[in-house]
Amino acid sequence: MPRSTSNLDRLARLQEEYDTANASVINETGGRNREALLRLSEVAGEMACIHEDEAAEMRRAAGAAYDLAMTK
Repeated sequence: MPRSTSNLDRLARLQEEYDTANASVINETGGRNREALLRLSEVAGEMACIHEDEAAEMRRAAGAAYDLAMTK
């Protein structure tokens, strides 16, 4: 369980970074903020990896629980 809690903390921090970068994607003078877009891409990728890892772990746990339920 510590891993999930740790990942939740990381996701919360990354969400804040994502929101900050997303808010500055468009420059006040017009045009795109390249650095903000790159950071947005990096943060979104990190968040996706965490979600994918957690989903894989949940699938393994679901499979193991099912297998245990089917055996006597």
